[in-house]
This record gives sequence, structure tokens and C-alpha cells, in this order.
Amino acid sequence: MDSSQSSSGEINTSLIGRLSEKLKYKNDNFSSKISLTLDDVNILLNELQVYQLELEMQNDELKTSYLTLDRERAKFVGLFDLAPVGYFILDYLGVVEEANQNGIDLLNVARQTVRHQRFQSFISPQSWEDFYNFLHRMQYNDIKQTAEIKLKLAGDQIVYTRMEGRAISSIIVTDVKYYITVIDVTESRNAQQVLKETKERLEMTLKASATGTWTICAETSSVFLDPHSFNIMGIKSWAFNGTIAGLIALIHPDDQQQVNNQLLGAIHGVKDIDLEFRIITADDDFKYIAAKGHEINMQEESSYFAGILTDITERKRLEREAESLKNDQQKLILSATLTAQEKERNIISSALHDSVCQLLYGIKLNLESVERTNYLKGEFKNVNALLDQVIKETRQISYELTPTVLKDFGFVAGIKEMAQRTSTTHFHIDTYIDSTADFLGTDVQLYIFRMIQELINNCIKHAKATKAEIKVRLHRNQVFIRVADNGIGFNSCIEQAGHIGSGLSGIKNRVYLLNGQVKFYKSKQGMVVTITFENTAELSV
Repeated sequence: MDSSQSSSGEINTSLIGRLSEKLKYKNDNFSSKISLTLDDVNILLNELQVYQLELEMQNDELKTSYLTLDRERAKFVGLFDLAPVGYFILDYLGVVEEANQNGIDLLNVARQTVRHQRFQSFISPQSWEDFYNFLHRMQYNDIKQTAEIKLKLAGDQIVYTRMEGRAISSIIVTDVKYYITVIDVTESRNAQQVLKETKERLEMTLKASATGTWTICAETSSVFLDPHSFNIMGIKSWAFNGTIAGLIALIHPDDQQQVNNQLLGAIHGVKDIDLEFRIITADDDFKYIAAKGHEINMQEESSYFAGILTDITERKRLEREAESLKNDQQKLILSATLTAQEKERNIISSALHDSVCQLLYGIKLNLESVERTNYLKGEFKNVNALLDQVIKETRQISYELTPTVLKDFGFVAGIKEMAQRTSTTHFHIDTYIDSTADFLGTDVQLYIFRMIQELINNCIKHAKATKAEIKVRLHRNQVFIRVADNGIGFNSCIEQAGHIGSGLSGIKNRVYLLNGQVKFYKSKQGMVVTITFENTAELSV
């Protein structure tokens, strides 16, 4: 547009100059001559017509240029007013020379109020320094400048804006104009503030509750742990390579398989993760960690797992203590029950031995006296035989209830005496007892005696055995007991046998009080029962 106007001006100057010269030439000739010829007049008219045509053409070009300029101006005015951001033109003092409609709406004032007013009047005092620095940077830099400025409008309304602009200098050096765009970022800033506050509250909550966050991306097999997670797990961030394999490597070897299985299940469709595992810390200790998570689906059809993890070491310790306390209580109840049983057995045994047996002996002596006095022969033979049988069985019951030999002569003699009493022509018992067994605690000896007694009774009553073997051995503070027979064993499984009152429950209870283990298994020769426990001073009896 500027080039066309320049060329038109040059053409006009040329034409005017040429015409002036010709007219001057003609005038000079006219003054030297008295009159013009007809040819001279025709030539002059033709030249004038040519000049007229050239002027009309130049006028048309000027009209076209002005129309184009108006269209371009209207286009840029529309862009200026309809721009999605506020647009302002300020002079070198910061006075508003021009503002678009979006900028006027942002300031919420009338157009005539905005123009010729210092833009600083709309800025919050807290941002004055930032705004002046913004103008200064624009004045002395050719590149676009940016600043975060807070506006204070009518009614104490606060608007947070992001301003971008640059300074344009005219031919006069002091005449600087600032072209500034103003974008309202109040909503995004408030959202960022809410997000920041939420994040701070979450950080405080995670820190107070000793909870960390994690994410797992199945596609890349990557794992993210926040700083709280590293603190909770007791590991250094540089010791973790950020992969699923690296995470599993930090887990206790006994727990790696179940963690790996759950993670594989999550990758192949399981929506939730719920794990408890032990982690090996930097000081070669371990912690119990609980991790819970859920699958999060993204719009791009990708997904990842996110969740929290907590240190449950203390909870596990309390659970173990509670379980130990529960076991101790159960052991106290069992111990009290067995002690009460032994007391009742002692009472019954004493009653049988000191009362019933004595009465039976008295009856037998009286019958023998009657028999001698009346010279009776054979009439009381059967009665005496029955009385002998009753006395024998009563004494046997009394012994089984309270093995006095165990108290009087020790454990080894007690077991051997029991084997001798129980052996018959159809059932033989061999014993192999370490002599050091006599140094076991009194209660421990009684428990072992009762368990062996019950096992031998089972051999006689249920196993249909003809031979049994009892071994008691002490080795390196361990007590080993083995009772074997050549019978048919149990018809039902061991667990069921323990619930039918066969006496096995009593054996298990005593083994439980001794913190030991009992095993039942069949061999080629018959049934074998082994009992092992530590011979310590802290036996729960």
C-alpha cells in the first residue's frame, strides 16, 4: 500500500513538471510570437487530454488503495476487539490510549473511563512494583516480557492476571508505546491454590499417619514411590531402580513369590491389590509392610495402579503379643485343668488304696476266719478268688491314677515299672530310657508318663498289637520320645481321632504345654508316634 502511494506521488510530480515546462515553453514562444498556430493548439490539447487520462488512472489507483486500507483496518479492528484476551495500548507514562472490548469487560468499567486513565489505577498496591518492573523490562528489551499481576477493581474485587507485552518506539526516542495483553488467570490460580492446599493436607496426613503412596504402570513395569514410602520402608531412594523387579528384590525372600503372583494377577485383570510382606531395610533388618491399591483407567485406554502403603511392623508385633498372650492363657487353663485332674486322681487313688482296698482285705480276712471257724472247705473258694481279682484291679486302678513309683524312684523306674505291669504273654513292651531323664522337671516327667501311658493303652485297646517299644532320649537340650507298635494303627485320620475322646487330645494338650511337636505316621511294622520338645526352664506347665 505504501509503495503504491509513493509511486503515484512520483508520477504526479513528473506530469506536473512536464506540463509546467511545456507551458513555460509555449508562453515564452507566445511572448516571442504574436499568435499560435492551429497545429500548436492541437498539440497542446492532445497533451492536456493525455495528462487528464493519467490523472484519472492515478485517482482510480488511489481509490483502490484506500479501499484496501479500509478493509485491512476493519479486519484488524475486529481482531483487536474480538480477541479472547484483554488488549491495551499504553503510552510511555502508562496511560491507556486504546483498549479492546475484552479488556474493558475484564476491568468492568465503561470505555470512556478506561481511556486516558493510568493503567496503574487498576493494579493492586501489592503488585505495583511488579508492574513497574514489567514496564521497565519491556522498555529496555526487544523480546516479549511476562509478569503475574494482581488487579484490584471496583468493590474490592481481586483479579489475578498474566500480562504479556512489548514496547514499540517511534521515531522520537521518548515516545514509547506499550502493547499489552491481559489474561484472567483467577480461576486457574484458585484451582492451583486449592490443589496446593489439598496436597499440603495430604502430605501432613501421610506424614502423621506414617503412610506413603505408590503407583505401578504395568505397560512399562515401572514403580513410583514417594519420599514417605522410602522412609516407611527404611530404604534409600538411590537403592531402588524404579521397576517391579527392583521392588521384589527388596522384599524378604520368603514373601517374594506371593507378591509377584499378586502383581501378575493385577496386570492380567485383577482390579485391586492387597498385600502384606516383609521388606529388607538398609541395616539388614526387616519391616512388615501393607500395600493396598486400585486400578485407575485413563481416557486413552491406558491404566495404572495407585495406592498407599503403611508400616504394620508394630501391629504385627502387637498381634504376636496378643497371640502369645492368648496361648499363655490357654496354656494356663490347660495346665490348671491337668493339675486339677492329677489332684482328683490322687484323691481317688488314695481313696481306692487306703479305703476300698482295706475294706476288701477286711472282707477277705473275715471270710477266711468264718471258713476256718466252721470248718468249711471250698465253699468260699470262688468268693476269695473274686475278692483277689477285685483287690488286684483296684490296686491297678490306684497305680494308674497315681504312679507312686514315679515319685518314689524316678522317671526311668516309673516307665519301666509301667511297662512291666502292662506286659503280658500276648503283649510285650521294650523300653530304652536315658538315665538322664530322671533330671527332668517333676511336671515334665509326669506329662511324659501320661502321654506314654495313653499311647500304650491305645496299643492294647485299639491297635491289636503284640509288641510295643518305648524310647526316651535327651540330646543337646532336646527331648525325643518315640512309641512304636506292630498294630493296625488308626482306622480314621489323626485329626478326627483327636476329636472323638480317644485320649489323643490329652496328648496334644500336653505337647502344646511343652511347646513341642507330635507326629503320627505308619511304618511297615505298624504305628509310630514321635514327640519332641526343648528341655528348658521356661516350659509352659
